[in-house]
Amino acid sequence: MKNLSADSKLQRLLRVFQRAGGQGAYTRPFVELPTDVQIRLMELAMVRSDELPIIAYFRAPTEWVLVTTERVIIRQAGGGCTIPWSELKDATTDISHVNGALEMGAGGKLDLSRLKLIRHEGEAIEVELEAGRSFFGFWNVLKSISSATVLASDN
Repeated sequence: MKNLSADSKLQRLLRVFQRAGGQGAYTRPFVELPTDVQIRLMELAMVRSDELPIIAYFRAPTEWVLVTTERVIIRQAGGGCTIPWSELKDATTDISHVNGALEMGAGGKLDLSRLKLIRHEGEAIEVELEAGRSFFGFWNVLKSISSATVLASDN
């Protein structure tokens, strides 16, 4: 994906998001967020002119995750961070979180809400997202970014 235009990256990852899960109450393609939330996220994330916002989880001004065509920006209770695509090695879940969700019964894997974003240097950043189908859409977008980054760095 490295050599694709920002618009091509956006379109490709929106297709991944829709096929793998789709939107939820707090998670959706950026353009489908309310206008006031779009404006607030653009300001909070300091989106640059050379990047496009793709999808966002926005629960509150202090609890959100935005994926752009260049980076993943996280703001949650413990603070925040920015991960450029080139630093994202993987997106995974903790096995104890998976087992706990499966033991809960009814919702099973749809109760998953935490991802671990792994940087190339090994740092793991845990992110809380909306549980449900949108979680899987978001996860697959991040997996697509990390696999494209790994493939690009291998060349």
